This record gives sequence, structure tokens and C-alpha cells, in this order.
Amino acid sequence: MGVRMLMAMLKERVRADRPRLPDAAGDAGETAGEGPSLRLLLLGDSTAAGVGAEEHRDALVGQVATALTALTGRAVSWRVAARSGATVRGLRAVLLGQLTDPLRRWQPDLILLSAGTNDAMRVRRPGAFRRDVERLVRDIRLRLGHDVPIVFAGLPHLDVHQGLPHPVRTPLHSYVRLLDRQFKLVAARGAVLFHVPAGGPPRFAGGWLAADRFHPSVPGYRGWARNLAAGIATLLETGVCRGPEQGSAKP
Repeated sequence: MGVRMLMAMLKERVRADRPRLPDAAGDAGETAGEGPSLRLLLLGDSTAAGVGAEEHRDALVGQVATALTALTGRAVSWRVAARSGATVRGLRAVLLGQLTDPLRRWQPDLILLSAGTNDAMRVRRPGAFRRDVERLVRDIRLRLGHDVPIVFAGLPHLDVHQGLPHPVRTPLHSYVRLLDRQFKLVAARGAVLFHVPAGGPPRFAGGWLAADRFHPSVPGYRGWARNLAAGIATLLETGVCRGPEQGSAKP
């Protein structure tokens, strides 16, 4: 059985078996901490949209912000630009206008990208996927007018994902790993681009899954977010990835 047929089986099985959960509510927030707020934008698909949690403060972006503040002491002002089901190419088409908030003069210091699983399920070829990522980076920076640091959230480990049918779990996992390597290649070749691995498989075990058995639950988002925040905090504290300077005016 070919990869495309397996992916088609997966999509039909997922649609048939899982309840459709809504996006999380409340797409902006801030943690209490020191200095000028690090302005963090989460850009991506259904995991960025917080499917599996009721509110974004308990989903990926809020949990990353909370963990970053705990690790660095820095206040984090966060926003979300996300669409469930989006591919990387689709993000370019529908979400670039949400990168800034003109009324509040809010512009991200750092962008976290969480996307790619939908590309794997659509069997986007690795080379084409890499070009999609490169074009997304280019378009983001053209819109913002500078080389904003971008962190690619490593794609998840799906070989132990209990919510996926066994016949497609292994091939989908392998394909996701192929696309994750494209993120690593883009990060290695670009300016202030970074890749933070997804971390270990417990994210997809037991209570770490939402009711649809596909997206993370609140504990799942928390475990994933802590791993991402540790990587981002290291980048910030080593000066490789710079946030707003301490003592600068808060927007």
C-alpha cells in the first residue's frame, strides 16, 4: 500500500472517529514579569489555535509564555494567528495580516511557528515543503520590515500516538520526520531561524490527549510548552536570539 493511500485512509478515519473540537478562546494575553515584555506571536495550525483547550492561556501559547516567565523572569505579551487545518503554504495566504496589531502598535519580537502536520497528511513533498517554509519566512520578514527571530516548533513524534489507527501510525510518523528535517535545514541556512525539537512521546500518551484523541489536552500542551520554552529561554539568555532590551520603552 502506497503512502498516499495510507494518508487518505488516515484522513477518512480521523474524520469519522473524532469529535470536532473548537479553537481555544482569548487570542491575546500577558504574563507578569520583569522588564519590557517579550512580544511573542504563535503562528500555525490547529495546535496553535489551541484545539483541545478551552482558552489560549491553557493551550500552547499561554503555556509557553508562562513557562518562559518562570525560566527567565521576563514578562511575555502573547498573541495568536492560527487556522485549524492550515498547511504552511496556507498560512502565507490567510494569516500574514494578523502579524501585527496597528491599533496597539504591537509587533512581535519573536515568532513561534507550529505547523507541518497537515502538510504531512497531505503528503507534501519534502523539497516543496522546505520552499513553502522559506517563502513563509520571507513574507513574514517583508511584512514586518526586519529579520524577526523565528522558532520552528519541531514536529511531534507520532509513532506512539494512541489516537491514530495502527496501519498509518508508522508511515505518518516517518513522513513527519522527513518534513521536520526540512525545518532543521531552513533553520541551519537562515538568519536568526531556530528549530526546537518536540520532545519525548509522553505528550501523546494517556491524559496528554484531548477528547478527540488527536490534539493535546491541557496537560499535553503544558508538557510540550515547557520543552519549547526551555529551548527559547536558552536562545534568549545566550543572546543568539534577542528579545527587547531591558530598559527600553514598553510598547
